Amino acid sequence: MPMELLDVQCGFGTAPGQRQPVTAADLCDEMERIGVGAGLVRLTPPTLHFDIAAGNAALYAVHDQSPALIPCPVVIPDAAHDLPSNDAQAAEAVGHGAGAVCIRPRTDCWSLAPWASDGLFRALSARRLPVLCSSDEVPLEELGGLAGRHRGLPLVILGANYRQQRILAPLLEHFPNTYLSIGSNYCVHHGIEALVGAVGPTRLLFGTGFPDVDMLPTVTYLSYA
Repeated sequence: MPMELLDVQCGFGTAPGQRQPVTAADLCDEMERIGVGAGLVRLTPPTLHFDIAAGNAALYAVHDQSPALIPCPVVIPDAAHDLPSNDAQAAEAVGHGAGAVCIRPRTDCWSLAPWASDGLFRALSARRLPVLCSSDEVPLEELGGLAGRHRGLPLVILGANYRQQRILAPLLEHFPNTYLSIGSNYCVHHGIEALVGAVGPTRLLFGTGFPDVDMLPTVTYLSYA
């Protein structure tokens, strides 16, 4: 029986080695080719999209045209009083059909310290809105602290690599509100089996890393686990 897949780690924009940007239509074509039914999408790479409002608006517009592309907008604490309030950002995401939100504290120059960001995470937690956390942006140790402070907030780890397995396993075991995308760069030998044995299958999410990488390797990795 074919698997019904939702890719939590994909997007469109500029990809390594590509002369032309990868469009939302290109993403839809790749999903159809591989057999992925829906995708939680972001703009890539984050370093080319500093205008958060414009980037989020582009995601919402794509979702209106292609409902299978579920927006994952960027949110940022309103600590500097130059952005919509934390509640307004969370409400806007939900109102536009977002399946999750993304944080980029390193790219957007803000702190995960409680005094700087907990207002945002309380607003997201009140709506049970999952938060995607790239390991390039959120060190796993800091993610553990965030998971402990906001135990009702689902946190999804993206881009973890094979050398972090000894941190990932206890992190997932200790904090039931944490989840792992098995997309790029996660490629641990028997890693899926080990983590399923430790925390069960519902804590691992299918993700690919497209357009930085092809979708098919992660499908294969999952299929043979």
